[in-house]
Amino acid sequence: MKPPVGLPDKFRGPIEKSTMGKKEERGTFFRQSGWMVLATTLGGLLMWAVHKVATACLSESDYGTLGMFLRALNLMMIPACGLQAVFAQQTAIAFDLQARSRLSTLVRQAVLWTFLLWAAVAVGVWFFHVQIEELFKLSGAFLALAVLVGLLVLLRPIGVGILQGEQNFFWVGWSQIIDVEGRLGVIALVLYLFKTTASGALLGVLAGLFLCIVVCIWKTHPVWRPAGSSVEFWLWVKKLIPLTLGAGIPLFMVSADTLVVKAAFGADEINLYAAAGIVTQAMIFFTLPVTAVMFPKVARSAAQSEETSVLLMALGTTGLLSAAVVVGVFLMPELPLRVMFSANYVAAATLLPWFALAMFPLTMSTVLINNLLARGLYRSVPWFWGVAILYLVTLLLRHKSFGEVIAVIGIYNALLLVVAIFFSFGRSQRA
Repeated sequence: MKPPVGLPDKFRGPIEKSTMGKKEERGTFFRQSGWMVLATTLGGLLMWAVHKVATACLSESDYGTLGMFLRALNLMMIPACGLQAVFAQQTAIAFDLQARSRLSTLVRQAVLWTFLLWAAVAVGVWFFHVQIEELFKLSGAFLALAVLVGLLVLLRPIGVGILQGEQNFFWVGWSQIIDVEGRLGVIALVLYLFKTTASGALLGVLAGLFLCIVVCIWKTHPVWRPAGSSVEFWLWVKKLIPLTLGAGIPLFMVSADTLVVKAAFGADEINLYAAAGIVTQAMIFFTLPVTAVMFPKVARSAAQSEETSVLLMALGTTGLLSAAVVVGVFLMPELPLRVMFSANYVAAATLLPWFALAMFPLTMSTVLINNLLARGLYRSVPWFWGVAILYLVTLLLRHKSFGEVIAVIGIYNALLLVVAIFFSFGRSQRA
Protein backbone atom coordinates (compact mmCIF):
# COMPACT_ATOMS: atom_id res chain seq x y z
CA MET A 1 0.00 0.00 0.00
CA LYS A 2 1.39 3.39 -0.92
CA PRO A 3 1.48 5.94 1.89
CA PRO A 4 -0.91 8.86 1.45
CA VAL A 5 0.41 12.09 0.06
CA GLY A 6 1.41 14.79 2.46
CA LEU A 7 3.99 12.72 4.38
CA PRO A 8 7.27 13.70 2.73
CA ASP A 9 9.73 13.94 5.61
CA LYS A 10 11.71 11.61 7.81
CA PHE A 11 9.60 12.32 10.88
CA ARG A 12 6.56 10.47 9.62
CA GLY A 13 5.66 6.92 10.61
CA PRO A 14 4.80 4.03 8.30
CA ILE A 15 1.28 3.43 7.04
CA GLU A 16 1.81 -0.24 6.37
CA LYS A 17 1.99 -2.82 9.13
CA SER A 18 5.15 -2.08 11.03
CA THR A 19 8.12 -4.40 10.63
CA MET A 20 10.45 -2.33 12.79
CA GLY A 21 12.56 -4.15 15.35
CA LYS A 22 12.82 -3.01 18.94
CA LYS A 23 16.08 -1.18 18.30
CA GLU A 24 14.70 0.70 15.30
CA GLU A 25 11.49 1.48 17.19
CA ARG A 26 13.51 2.97 20.06
CA GLY A 27 15.66 4.98 17.66
CA THR A 28 12.63 6.42 15.86
CA PHE A 29 10.85 7.21 19.11
CA PHE A 30 13.80 9.02 20.68
CA ARG A 31 14.63 10.90 17.46
CA GLN A 32 11.08 12.15 17.11
CA SER A 33 10.75 12.84 20.85
CA GLY A 34 14.08 14.66 20.81
CA TRP A 35 12.90 16.95 18.05
CA MET A 36 9.59 17.60 19.80
CA VAL A 37 11.34 18.36 23.09
CA LEU A 38 13.71 20.70 21.21
CA ALA A 39 10.77 22.43 19.52
CA THR A 40 8.98 22.74 22.86
CA THR A 41 12.12 24.10 24.50
CA LEU A 42 12.52 26.70 21.77
CA GLY A 43 8.86 27.56 22.12
CA GLY A 44 9.37 27.85 25.87
CA LEU A 45 12.28 30.25 25.40
CA LEU A 46 10.16 32.37 23.09
CA MET A 47 7.35 32.27 25.65
CA TRP A 48 9.85 33.41 28.27
CA ALA A 49 10.58 36.38 26.01
CA VAL A 50 6.83 37.04 25.81
CA HIS A 51 6.65 37.28 29.59
CA LYS A 52 9.77 39.45 29.76
CA VAL A 53 8.23 41.89 27.31
CA ALA A 54 4.90 41.79 29.15
CA THR A 55 6.42 42.41 32.59
CA ALA A 56 8.50 45.28 31.20
CA CYS A 57 5.57 47.01 29.50
CA LEU A 58 2.50 46.18 31.59
CA SER A 59 1.52 47.24 35.07
CA GLU A 60 1.56 44.51 37.71
CA SER A 61 -2.23 44.27 37.71
CA ASP A 62 -2.37 44.02 33.89
CA TYR A 63 0.37 41.40 33.86
CA GLY A 64 -1.44 39.43 36.57
CA THR A 65 -4.58 39.47 34.43
CA LEU A 66 -2.65 38.36 31.32
CA GLY A 67 -0.68 35.67 33.18
CA MET A 68 -3.76 34.17 34.79
CA PHE A 69 -5.58 34.22 31.44
CA LEU A 70 -2.74 32.37 29.75
CA ARG A 71 -2.99 29.67 32.41
CA ALA A 72 -6.81 29.64 32.29
CA LEU A 73 -6.50 29.29 28.51
CA ASN A 74 -5.70 25.64 29.22
CA LEU A 75 -9.30 25.18 30.38
CA MET A 76 -10.47 26.50 27.01
CA MET A 77 -8.19 23.91 25.40
CA ILE A 78 -9.99 20.94 26.98
CA PRO A 79 -12.42 20.51 24.06
CA ALA A 80 -9.54 21.35 21.72
CA CYS A 81 -7.49 18.47 23.12
CA GLY A 82 -10.38 16.13 22.43
CA LEU A 83 -10.49 17.24 18.80
CA GLN A 84 -6.74 16.80 18.43
CA ALA A 85 -6.87 13.33 19.98
CA VAL A 86 -9.74 12.29 17.69
CA PHE A 87 -7.99 13.42 14.52
CA ALA A 88 -4.63 12.04 15.62
CA GLN A 89 -6.26 8.68 16.31
CA GLN A 90 -8.41 8.62 13.14
CA THR A 91 -5.50 9.71 10.94
CA ALA A 92 -3.17 7.14 12.49
CA ILE A 93 -5.55 4.26 11.69
CA ALA A 94 -6.66 5.50 8.23
CA PHE A 95 -4.89 2.74 6.29
CA ASP A 96 -6.84 2.79 2.99
CA LEU A 97 -8.44 5.24 0.57
CA GLN A 98 -11.93 4.70 1.95
CA ALA A 99 -10.77 5.55 5.46
CA ARG A 100 -8.94 8.63 4.13
CA SER A 101 -12.13 9.71 2.37
CA ARG A 102 -14.12 9.43 5.60
CA LEU A 103 -11.39 11.41 7.34
CA SER A 104 -11.76 14.21 4.80
CA THR A 105 -15.48 14.44 5.58
CA LEU A 106 -14.82 14.44 9.32
CA VAL A 107 -12.42 17.37 8.99
CA ARG A 108 -14.98 19.53 7.19
CA GLN A 109 -17.78 18.58 9.59
CA ALA A 110 -15.59 19.31 12.60
CA VAL A 111 -14.74 22.79 11.31
CA LEU A 112 -18.42 23.56 10.70
CA TRP A 113 -19.59 22.35 14.11
CA THR A 114 -16.73 24.14 15.84
CA PHE A 115 -17.87 27.44 14.36
CA LEU A 116 -21.49 26.79 15.35
CA LEU A 117 -20.70 25.81 18.95
CA TRP A 118 -18.29 28.71 19.36
CA ALA A 119 -20.96 31.11 18.08
CA ALA A 120 -23.41 29.81 20.67
CA VAL A 121 -20.87 30.34 23.47
CA ALA A 122 -20.01 33.82 22.14
CA VAL A 123 -23.70 34.81 22.32
CA GLY A 124 -23.83 33.58 25.93
CA VAL A 125 -20.76 35.62 26.84
CA TRP A 126 -22.30 38.69 25.23
CA PHE A 127 -25.46 38.34 27.34
CA PHE A 128 -23.54 37.92 30.61
CA HIS A 129 -20.46 40.01 29.85
CA VAL A 130 -21.09 42.49 32.70
CA GLN A 131 -21.16 39.75 35.33
CA ILE A 132 -18.08 38.03 33.85
CA GLU A 133 -16.10 41.29 33.75
CA GLU A 134 -16.97 42.07 37.38
CA LEU A 135 -16.21 38.57 38.68
CA PHE A 136 -12.80 38.22 37.03
CA LYS A 137 -11.89 41.94 36.99
CA LEU A 138 -11.62 42.13 33.18
CA SER A 139 -12.19 44.94 30.70
CA GLY A 140 -14.73 44.59 27.92
CA ALA A 141 -12.02 44.69 25.25
CA PHE A 142 -10.05 41.94 26.99
CA LEU A 143 -13.13 39.71 27.21
CA ALA A 144 -14.01 40.24 23.54
CA LEU A 145 -10.49 39.35 22.41
CA ALA A 146 -10.52 36.32 24.73
CA VAL A 147 -13.63 35.04 22.96
CA LEU A 148 -11.85 35.32 19.58
CA VAL A 149 -8.85 33.50 21.03
CA GLY A 150 -11.25 30.73 22.05
CA LEU A 151 -12.32 30.20 18.43
CA LEU A 152 -8.74 29.80 17.19
CA VAL A 153 -7.89 27.54 20.13
CA LEU A 154 -10.70 25.23 19.01
CA LEU A 155 -9.71 25.27 15.32
CA ARG A 156 -5.97 24.71 15.70
CA PRO A 157 -6.09 21.13 17.06
CA ILE A 158 -7.87 19.81 13.98
CA GLY A 159 -4.85 20.52 11.80
CA VAL A 160 -2.28 19.68 14.48
CA GLY A 161 -4.10 16.40 15.17
CA ILE A 162 -3.85 15.39 11.50
CA LEU A 163 -0.13 16.16 11.45
CA GLN A 164 0.30 14.19 14.67
CA GLY A 165 -1.65 11.21 13.33
CA GLU A 166 0.52 11.18 10.20
CA GLN A 167 3.52 11.27 12.56
CA ASN A 168 4.69 14.36 10.72
CA PHE A 169 6.34 15.64 13.89
CA PHE A 170 8.65 17.95 11.98
CA TRP A 171 5.72 20.24 11.20
CA VAL A 172 3.95 19.60 14.50
CA GLY A 173 7.03 21.09 16.15
CA TRP A 174 7.32 23.99 13.73
CA SER A 175 3.63 24.86 14.07
CA GLN A 176 4.22 25.30 17.82
CA ILE A 177 7.32 27.43 17.27
CA ILE A 178 5.57 29.65 14.71
CA ASP A 179 2.64 30.12 17.12
CA VAL A 180 4.91 31.53 19.85
CA GLU A 181 7.05 33.50 17.38
CA GLY A 182 3.95 35.27 16.11
CA ARG A 183 2.76 35.88 19.65
CA LEU A 184 6.09 37.39 20.69
CA GLY A 185 6.44 39.60 17.62
CA VAL A 186 2.99 41.15 17.82
CA ILE A 187 3.02 41.55 21.61
CA ALA A 188 6.39 43.31 21.45
CA LEU A 189 5.18 45.56 18.63
CA VAL A 190 1.89 46.47 20.29
CA LEU A 191 3.25 46.99 23.81
CA TYR A 192 6.42 48.89 22.89
CA LEU A 193 4.88 51.12 20.22
CA PHE A 194 1.41 51.74 21.60
CA LYS A 195 1.96 51.31 25.37
CA THR A 196 -1.31 49.43 25.62
CA THR A 197 -2.78 47.21 28.35
CA ALA A 198 -3.35 43.46 28.74
CA SER A 199 -6.04 43.71 26.07
CA GLY A 200 -3.45 44.74 23.50
CA ALA A 201 -1.22 41.83 24.50
CA LEU A 202 -4.01 39.43 23.54
CA LEU A 203 -3.58 40.58 19.94
CA GLY A 204 -0.26 38.74 19.98
CA VAL A 205 -1.95 35.55 21.21
CA LEU A 206 -4.43 35.86 18.34
CA ALA A 207 -1.67 36.44 15.79
CA GLY A 208 0.31 33.39 16.90
CA LEU A 209 -2.70 31.11 16.78
CA PHE A 210 -3.63 32.41 13.33
CA LEU A 211 -0.15 31.72 11.92
CA CYS A 212 -0.19 28.21 13.39
CA ILE A 213 -3.53 27.50 11.72
CA VAL A 214 -2.22 28.78 8.38
CA VAL A 215 0.71 26.32 8.60
CA CYS A 216 -1.67 23.46 9.42
CA ILE A 217 -3.93 24.31 6.47
CA TRP A 218 -0.91 24.31 4.18
CA LYS A 219 0.51 20.99 5.37
CA THR A 220 -2.75 19.04 5.72
CA HIS A 221 -4.62 20.05 2.55
CA PRO A 222 -4.04 16.60 0.92
CA VAL A 223 -6.20 15.18 3.73
CA TRP A 224 -9.18 17.55 3.77
CA ARG A 225 -9.37 18.68 0.12
CA PRO A 226 -10.31 15.35 -1.57
CA ALA A 227 -13.96 14.41 -2.00
CA GLY A 228 -15.32 12.84 1.15
CA SER A 229 -17.60 9.90 1.73
CA SER A 230 -20.58 9.37 4.01
CA VAL A 231 -19.76 9.22 7.71
CA GLU A 232 -21.87 8.00 10.63
CA PHE A 233 -21.64 11.31 12.44
CA TRP A 234 -22.93 10.10 15.79
CA LEU A 235 -20.40 7.30 15.93
CA TRP A 236 -17.74 9.97 15.50
CA VAL A 237 -19.31 12.05 18.28
CA LYS A 238 -19.32 8.98 20.56
CA LYS A 239 -15.55 8.77 20.07
CA LEU A 240 -15.12 12.51 20.48
CA ILE A 241 -16.82 12.67 23.88
CA PRO A 242 -14.56 10.25 25.83
CA LEU A 243 -11.45 11.47 24.03
CA THR A 244 -12.33 15.07 24.85
CA LEU A 245 -13.09 14.29 28.47
CA GLY A 246 -10.00 12.12 28.86
CA ALA A 247 -7.56 14.42 27.09
CA GLY A 248 -8.90 17.38 29.04
CA ILE A 249 -8.11 15.90 32.46
CA PRO A 250 -4.44 16.99 32.66
CA LEU A 251 -5.33 20.49 31.46
CA PHE A 252 -8.14 20.75 34.01
CA MET A 253 -5.86 19.61 36.82
CA VAL A 254 -3.16 22.11 35.88
CA SER A 255 -5.55 25.04 35.44
CA ALA A 256 -8.55 24.79 37.77
CA ASP A 257 -6.67 26.51 40.59
CA THR A 258 -6.28 29.68 38.53
CA LEU A 259 -9.98 30.50 38.64
CA VAL A 260 -10.20 29.94 42.41
CA VAL A 261 -7.05 31.98 43.11
CA LYS A 262 -8.13 34.80 40.78
CA ALA A 263 -11.46 35.15 42.59
CA ALA A 264 -10.14 34.72 46.15
CA PHE A 265 -6.85 36.67 46.40
CA GLY A 266 -5.70 40.23 45.81
CA ALA A 267 -3.85 41.42 42.72
CA ASP A 268 -0.37 41.57 44.33
CA GLU A 269 -0.67 38.03 45.71
CA ILE A 270 -2.02 36.72 42.41
CA ASN A 271 1.06 37.99 40.58
CA LEU A 272 3.37 35.85 42.73
CA TYR A 273 1.19 32.78 42.39
CA ALA A 274 0.86 33.29 38.63
CA ALA A 275 4.65 33.52 38.28
CA ALA A 276 5.20 30.28 40.22
CA GLY A 277 2.46 28.59 38.22
CA ILE A 278 3.92 29.63 34.88
CA VAL A 279 7.33 28.20 35.82
CA THR A 280 5.93 24.87 37.03
CA GLN A 281 3.67 24.59 33.99
CA ALA A 282 6.84 24.03 32.00
CA MET A 283 7.10 20.63 33.66
CA ILE A 284 3.70 19.59 32.29
CA PHE A 285 4.46 20.99 28.85
CA PHE A 286 7.68 18.99 28.69
CA THR A 287 5.59 15.82 28.93
CA LEU A 288 3.43 16.85 25.98
CA PRO A 289 6.12 16.31 23.30
CA VAL A 290 6.69 12.77 24.52
CA THR A 291 3.00 11.91 24.73
CA ALA A 292 2.40 13.54 21.32
CA VAL A 293 4.91 11.13 19.77
CA MET A 294 3.56 8.17 21.75
CA PHE A 295 -0.14 8.67 20.97
CA PRO A 296 -0.34 7.86 17.22
CA LYS A 297 2.17 5.02 17.59
CA VAL A 298 0.07 3.36 20.29
CA ALA A 299 -3.16 3.96 18.31
CA ARG A 300 -1.65 2.38 15.20
CA SER A 301 -0.15 -0.58 17.04
CA ALA A 302 -3.49 -1.21 18.80
CA ALA A 303 -5.37 -1.08 15.47
CA GLN A 304 -2.89 -3.57 13.98
CA SER A 305 -2.80 -5.76 17.13
CA GLU A 306 0.94 -5.23 17.47
CA GLU A 307 3.01 -5.10 20.63
CA THR A 308 4.97 -1.91 21.31
CA SER A 309 7.31 -0.69 24.04
CA VAL A 310 6.50 2.97 23.37
CA LEU A 311 4.60 3.40 26.67
CA LEU A 312 7.56 2.32 28.79
CA MET A 313 9.91 4.57 26.81
CA ALA A 314 7.51 7.50 27.24
CA LEU A 315 7.18 6.90 30.98
CA GLY A 316 10.94 6.71 31.43
CA THR A 317 11.62 9.85 29.41
CA THR A 318 8.87 11.82 31.12
CA GLY A 319 9.95 10.71 34.58
CA LEU A 320 13.55 11.76 34.01
CA LEU A 321 12.62 15.17 32.56
CA SER A 322 10.11 15.92 35.33
CA ALA A 323 12.42 14.76 38.11
CA ALA A 324 15.18 16.99 36.73
CA VAL A 325 12.84 19.99 36.92
CA VAL A 326 11.82 19.19 40.50
CA VAL A 327 15.43 18.79 41.66
CA GLY A 328 16.43 21.96 39.83
CA VAL A 329 13.82 24.18 41.46
CA PHE A 330 14.55 22.73 44.92
CA LEU A 331 18.25 23.54 44.49
CA MET A 332 17.83 26.93 42.78
CA PRO A 333 14.25 28.15 43.27
CA GLU A 334 15.06 31.79 42.58
CA LEU A 335 16.90 31.20 39.29
CA PRO A 336 13.91 30.64 36.94
CA LEU A 337 12.07 33.56 38.53
CA ARG A 338 15.04 35.91 38.07
CA VAL A 339 15.43 34.77 34.46
CA MET A 340 11.76 34.98 33.52
CA PHE A 341 10.55 37.90 35.64
CA SER A 342 11.69 41.02 37.43
CA ALA A 343 13.14 41.08 40.95
CA ASN A 344 9.65 41.77 42.32
CA TYR A 345 8.70 38.15 41.66
CA VAL A 346 11.58 36.48 43.52
CA ALA A 347 9.30 36.20 46.57
CA ALA A 348 7.47 33.44 44.68
CA ALA A 349 10.55 31.23 45.23
CA THR A 350 9.04 29.97 48.50
CA LEU A 351 6.14 28.49 46.51
CA LEU A 352 8.07 27.12 43.56
CA PRO A 353 9.69 23.89 44.90
CA TRP A 354 6.47 22.63 46.47
CA PHE A 355 4.47 23.64 43.41
CA ALA A 356 6.84 21.63 41.21
CA LEU A 357 6.67 18.60 43.52
CA ALA A 358 2.86 18.78 43.50
CA MET A 359 2.88 18.72 39.70
CA PHE A 360 5.21 15.71 39.34
CA PRO A 361 2.50 13.00 39.65
CA LEU A 362 0.46 14.79 36.99
CA THR A 363 3.26 14.45 34.43
CA MET A 364 3.26 10.66 34.81
CA SER A 365 -0.55 10.52 34.80
CA THR A 366 -0.59 12.43 31.51
CA VAL A 367 1.41 9.69 29.79
CA LEU A 368 -0.76 6.88 31.16
CA ILE A 369 -4.01 8.67 30.32
CA ASN A 370 -2.92 9.27 26.73
CA ASN A 371 -1.93 5.62 26.39
CA LEU A 372 -5.40 4.51 27.51
CA LEU A 373 -7.11 6.94 25.14
CA ALA A 374 -4.95 5.96 22.16
CA ARG A 375 -5.97 2.32 22.70
CA GLY A 376 -9.65 3.27 22.87
CA LEU A 377 -9.90 2.15 26.54
CA TYR A 378 -12.35 4.69 27.89
CA ARG A 379 -13.60 2.93 31.06
CA SER A 380 -11.17 4.98 33.12
CA VAL A 381 -12.44 8.40 32.00
CA PRO A 382 -15.36 8.70 34.49
CA TRP A 383 -12.99 7.80 37.34
CA PHE A 384 -10.50 10.46 36.25
CA TRP A 385 -13.26 13.05 36.22
CA GLY A 386 -14.41 11.86 39.63
CA VAL A 387 -10.96 12.78 40.94
CA ALA A 388 -11.06 16.10 39.06
CA ILE A 389 -14.46 17.08 40.47
CA LEU A 390 -13.39 16.22 44.03
CA TYR A 391 -10.28 18.31 43.41
CA LEU A 392 -12.29 21.36 42.37
CA VAL A 393 -14.72 21.01 45.28
CA THR A 394 -11.81 20.75 47.72
CA LEU A 395 -10.16 23.83 46.19
CA LEU A 396 -13.37 25.81 46.62
CA LEU A 397 -13.49 24.82 50.28
CA ARG A 398 -9.78 24.94 51.16
CA HIS A 399 -7.91 27.97 49.79
CA LYS A 400 -7.03 30.06 52.81
CA SER A 401 -3.41 30.32 51.70
CA PHE A 402 -1.25 29.47 48.70
CA GLY A 403 0.35 26.69 50.73
CA GLU A 404 -3.05 25.11 51.29
CA VAL A 405 -3.89 25.41 47.58
CA ILE A 406 -0.61 23.75 46.56
CA ALA A 407 -1.15 20.95 49.10
CA VAL A 408 -4.57 20.24 47.59
CA ILE A 409 -3.01 20.19 44.12
CA GLY A 410 -0.38 17.67 45.19
CA ILE A 411 -2.81 15.34 46.96
CA TYR A 412 -5.21 15.11 44.03
CA ASN A 413 -2.48 14.81 41.40
CA ALA A 414 -1.13 11.84 43.38
CA LEU A 415 -4.62 10.32 43.56
CA LEU A 416 -5.02 10.76 39.81
CA LEU A 417 -1.74 8.89 39.26
CA VAL A 418 -2.94 6.01 41.43
CA VAL A 419 -6.13 5.71 39.36
CA ALA A 420 -4.15 5.91 36.09
CA ILE A 421 -1.77 3.14 37.24
CA PHE A 422 -4.68 0.94 38.27
CA PHE A 423 -6.41 1.18 34.88
CA SER A 424 -3.14 0.89 32.95
CA PHE A 425 -1.65 -2.12 34.71
CA GLY A 426 -4.33 -3.55 37.01
CA ARG A 427 -6.35 -6.68 36.47
CA SER A 428 -9.45 -4.71 35.57
CA GLN A 429 -7.69 -3.29 32.54
CA ARG A 430 -6.40 -6.64 31.33
CA ALA A 431 -9.81 -8.26 31.66
